[in-house]
Amino acid sequence: MGFLAGLALLLLGLHLIGEGLSSVKGKRYLLARAFSRPGSLLFSGLLLGLLSGSGTGLSLLALGLLEGGIFLLGQAALLSLAATAGASAWVGVVALAQREVAEVLLALGLPLFLFRGSRSGGLVLLGLGLLSLGFLEMGQGAKAFAPLLSLLNPGLWALYLVGIVLAFFLGTANGVVVLALALMPFLGQEGSMALTLGAGVGVSGALFLAALGGRREGWALGVVLLGHRFLFSLPFLLLLGPLGGIGVVGLHLLSHLAYAIAFLPLQGRYLRLTEDLFPRRTVSPKYLSPEALETPSLAYALVQRELGRVADAVRDMLARTVRILAQEEGGEAELEALEDKVDRLTREVVLYTAELSTRTRDERAVRFFVAASELEHLGDLVRRVVRQAEKLWAQGLTFSPEGKEDLLEAGRLVLGRLERMAAALATGEKALAEGVLSEEREVAAFLDRLRRAHLSRLESGRAESRATTLAHLDLLITLEEVSSGVDRLCRLVQEL
Repeated sequence: MGFLAGLALLLLGLHLIGEGLSSVKGKRYLLARAFSRPGSLLFSGLLLGLLSGSGTGLSLLALGLLEGGIFLLGQAALLSLAATAGASAWVGVVALAQREVAEVLLALGLPLFLFRGSRSGGLVLLGLGLLSLGFLEMGQGAKAFAPLLSLLNPGLWALYLVGIVLAFFLGTANGVVVLALALMPFLGQEGSMALTLGAGVGVSGALFLAALGGRREGWALGVVLLGHRFLFSLPFLLLLGPLGGIGVVGLHLLSHLAYAIAFLPLQGRYLRLTEDLFPRRTVSPKYLSPEALETPSLAYALVQRELGRVADAVRDMLARTVRILAQEEGGEAELEALEDKVDRLTREVVLYTAELSTRTRDERAVRFFVAASELEHLGDLVRRVVRQAEKLWAQGLTFSPEGKEDLLEAGRLVLGRLERMAAALATGEKALAEGVLSEEREVAAFLDRLRRAHLSRLESGRAESRATTLAHLDLLITLEEVSSGVDRLCRLVQEL
């Protein structure tokens, strides 16, 4: 039980360190600077991994950038490899753990955590303290495994496979490496090093788990990283004897750095391989049938159903935007795929409607044309909200807690109206559209109250409000424009 309790403390410590360091602003700015050149992306990934302490977290960020079309597969894989190499340095900190030092870190971290301004620093110190205590508890509890290990007498390859499985499901290579350090008295140095190498390969499993959760690009990225790490881990495994002088921590650092550097000349080949294995899906209309053009009433019904798909994509964009504002993490990359869907489907609807108009000269074609254009504009406005917030965060600024909550309230209000409009557009339910329109004055009054509340914070001299006032007001205006677009679309529904 002591061993499992130590493992729990260690994983919690890693999580708290990641939470504390995630407040370091400028990550987005750093990544933006690193897009163009592999060398700068490698360096940025190493630095971000070192700052965040979480290679897995940054691997999932790389997956998001890949999904959004900001990164190609090779760039996403390189960021993941470099970030994991940077984060591996934290194992060296754990290896120096002393109980007295751990207690001091916890004692210092507690008062810092209790105050909002120093909470991030407190989380880091508490995480380091728990990390150290967890490592020490695991070392004590590992004695219970000695008889079992003596009985099984696992070979190097068996320990290598165990490391792969553990890291795959735990989602942390560092955690398994700390386990290897704790078990070194029983596994021997080479056995612990084999377990460490396996962990470095198995950490790719987080991407497969994301893929099982519906993030399709995770398959391609996971296969590339798993295959690349496995291939380049084998020479290390075969040379464990000569490499014994660098120890477990040295092997962990060296192997991950080698994986990142070795990936640079292989990006193109991996990209071609995954394109064959995982062809990218293209967005195409679901309901716009060319044959239906011969029956205008059917064709107009199909256009309306396709517009419902576009409205759903815009709604999903705004839902992600509200989440990004709430978590103060993420950016435009998360909206890229949805915006691309909106643009592509809008273009197809416009062309299809133009053909209908040519054949029928029906006024409904004009209304559908306007509705499609309005939806595309709403998508642009939603992306603008994220761009404005991302620009502010890149400067190291955040909204005041009250200001942030006001913006989230406005976002949720507009999202609710957008959801009902999308349903009305897809079904042609005029009563639903009328219900949304009946709220116009109430929404205007609500947004006016939010502006007045912001003014009151400025008058009281709130530093955060003064620093973010232009961004705050700009976001309110943009959300108000989205709400006005929802009203215009509801009026179009009434005319269809």
